[in-house]
Amino acid sequence: MKKLFASLMAAAAATLLALAAERVGIARVFGLKALDRQFAASADPARVSPRIILVEVDQQSLDHFERDNIAFPWPRSMYNPIIEYAAAGGARAVLFDILFNNLSPYGLEVDDEFAAAIVRSGVTGLAGAFGSTGSLTPAAGEAQTLGLPFTGAAPPALVKRRASLPLRAIREAAAGIGSVIFLPDPDGVYRRVPPGAVFGGRFIPALYALPVFRGAASVAFEPGMIVADNGRRIPLDAEGAMLINFLGPRGAYKSYPAAAVISSALMAARGMAPAIPKEAFKDAVVIIGYTAPGLYDLKPNPLSAVSPGIEIYAAALDTIESGRHLAVAGAGLVSALSFAGALAAALAALFVPSWAALVATAAAGGGLYAYTFHAFAGGVWINQVTLLSALALGLLGGAVARYQMEGRQKRAIQRAFSYYVSPKVVAQMLAEPERLTLGGEKRKLTVLFADLEGFTSLSEAMEPRALVAALNEYTTLSADIIMRYDGTLDKYIGDAVMAFWGAPLDQDDQAARALLAALELQRGMVRLRQSLTERGLPPVSARVGVNLGECVVGNMGSAQRFDYTALGDAVNLASRLEGLTRVYGVAILAAEPAWAEARDHVFAREIDYLIVKGKGKPIRVYEIMARKGEETRAQQELAVRYESALAAYRARNWDDALGLCEGLVREYEDGPARVIAGRCRAFRDAPPPPDWDGAFKHTAK
Repeated sequence: MKKLFASLMAAAAATLLALAAERVGIARVFGLKALDRQFAASADPARVSPRIILVEVDQQSLDHFERDNIAFPWPRSMYNPIIEYAAAGGARAVLFDILFNNLSPYGLEVDDEFAAAIVRSGVTGLAGAFGSTGSLTPAAGEAQTLGLPFTGAAPPALVKRRASLPLRAIREAAAGIGSVIFLPDPDGVYRRVPPGAVFGGRFIPALYALPVFRGAASVAFEPGMIVADNGRRIPLDAEGAMLINFLGPRGAYKSYPAAAVISSALMAARGMAPAIPKEAFKDAVVIIGYTAPGLYDLKPNPLSAVSPGIEIYAAALDTIESGRHLAVAGAGLVSALSFAGALAAALAALFVPSWAALVATAAAGGGLYAYTFHAFAGGVWINQVTLLSALALGLLGGAVARYQMEGRQKRAIQRAFSYYVSPKVVAQMLAEPERLTLGGEKRKLTVLFADLEGFTSLSEAMEPRALVAALNEYTTLSADIIMRYDGTLDKYIGDAVMAFWGAPLDQDDQAARALLAALELQRGMVRLRQSLTERGLPPVSARVGVNLGECVVGNMGSAQRFDYTALGDAVNLASRLEGLTRVYGVAILAAEPAWAEARDHVFAREIDYLIVKGKGKPIRVYEIMARKGEETRAQQELAVRYESALAAYRARNWDDALGLCEGLVREYEDGPARVIAGRCRAFRDAPPPPDWDGAFKHTAK
């Protein structure tokens, strides 16, 4: 019964996680890429409509007229033969995916000729750009002349506030104005288009959809659908867009170079046999746009990495007119399939051997995968990644549940501690399993806090993936050193690290281990800084605070989830000392108790007698400079001279102390000397009270 219940819980959790991930981040992109594979598997260019024709302003056309000294951009009247020839051939619509929204350099007369050709055709639609920003906002009265009235609640993504429209004379000549703004999916691929835009209280059909809404007097927005009163119905997704059913790659739709159509029109006008007969345009929707390199934005689709916008429009129009709409599977169906797959995987993981569980899960995955293709053929897209993610998560959840149920106490101890203490300590812990209980005990610990200085500059200079990799270099370095010195790695807090010594096992030399680990970390940071510099990145440095004192240590949390951690004033003081390293300009600060126990192992100098923020009792703090016996002559001299300066400062000999400190700043750029020098200058003007004991109270962390 426990295994069955665990299977159900694992399947439910897997389903929820898979559904939650479906629309976000990398999971959404993977789902879209899986959709592309379904398009590729079901593509059939032979099924594309022969009545959708593209006229391309391509490089061949530009070169053709360049030889006749007609440079691009062409006079707008150059398009007149295309409009008139297509209309004479019986085209249903001629659509320009070109914005004629600025004055032509060829003058108003040429624009008037273009407008006249548009009027004569009676079937020409022009492009308008509708969005949140634009170069032109028509007056309310002008907006009422566009598009169709509508009822119902329009999807918010379709509502636009600004527009860039063709010049008035050209606009008024057109049979309709169509919206041409549409956006790609998160991976940059165009798979869906809006049916239009809502602007000024009117519905403006998309350019490709002008023939679809011809004859309609109004439209209505219904849940998941837009319906025109001419009988047309277009399914929409949650964002108000239509999923295109792509049938073929670039070149699937019949297309002609613009120069070839213009030449054919001129030849027919002269009584010559044209290369393209006008009958080729009978009952066709003709879409005219730029495809020459440099003239159009690449709009990759699921079947072509390089594709112009007019190909997207052709596929969208074909989807509607053929009735081959793709609906996104409902949440109920996806949830049911995901849960079924996840449950099958979880049951297999819990009840059968590992190899059989993998075989069973693979079989279930194959069945789901095949079903998605069957549904796709019927016009329903089911996100394969959601189903397979639920399946994998169900398998993982079942395996985890089985592992937990069959685990022994020693394995639980090893799992709990292997990530934050050294293997040697884990081995010792296995001999004392009673330590893994909820609760804590008071123990003397040495606590270390380390933080990265310069991390903000580094994060601003790096891409997220590279930043995480660089941060992992630092955390790996710090974790390796802490475990090498048999410390307990408590936690990572962003770019900060907390560790302690003295638990879970007693360590007589805990302070020495902690301070030697801090020195080792500084040596490792030299190599890390060099690596970052070689990569042209800002340098970082580690600042370390160490304290020894009584703490409460143990497994804190609940019976189901807990962390082995330490709490108490000694922990807080170590954190404060790490923050004060920036004030004094040193790498490692240790409180007197830690230094006192480790003085035979490290070389240090007293830095100050201070009160940290939030405390009332002063403490002596020390800069840990080197291993004992490895200090340099310069470090020895610096320590002796700073000791003299500190003695003069505490004796209120401000001038003597200031002179000594300024010498250290000048010769060594010494941070602590710079701090004491600043206090000497201040105390000369405003001496401390007579009972001053040399302690300085810090007001910042």
